[in-house]
Parts: sequence; structure tokens; C-alpha cells
Amino acid sequence: MDTVSKKEYRFTILIEPCVEGGYFATCPALSGCHVEGETYEETIREMRSAINAFIDDYKQDGEAIPQDNLTITTLKVAV
Repeated sequence: MDTVSKKEYRFTILIEPCVEGGYFATCPALSGCHVEGETYEETIREMRSAINAFIDDYKQDGEAIPQDNLTITTLKVAV
């Protein structure tokens, strides 16, 4: 049996609730990669699927898969 090793990738995703209900998620490292879902769990599943599709497209086109160099922090401001 031929074993295919898979490479793991880690991407930062941003998830926010929508005013009308559900959630919106985006992956900043993959331009145009965004999804919506009715529930948080559905949004995560949809984002995983979208990221996999983006990776497949990059591989099929012979392009390098973008690196996630995003830094997440909070900023305290006083007004």
C-alpha cells in the first residue's frame, strides 16, 4: 500500500458575527478566501474546505503556497 504523506499548513482566520445572523470568516494570507456560515462550527468547516481548495489551486498552478506571517495583537486606546 502506498502511503501519501500530507503537509500541514497553519493559517490565521478571522471570524466575526454578522448583524443579520451567522458568521463571516476570512483568511488574510489567501487573498479572496472568505466564507459565511449559519453557525460558528459550520463557518469553521466551510473555511477549512475553502483553504483546502485554495491550496489545491496553488498546487495545480505550480505556484508557491503563501505563508501566513500575520501577527495578532490587541491595541488599547483611550479617547
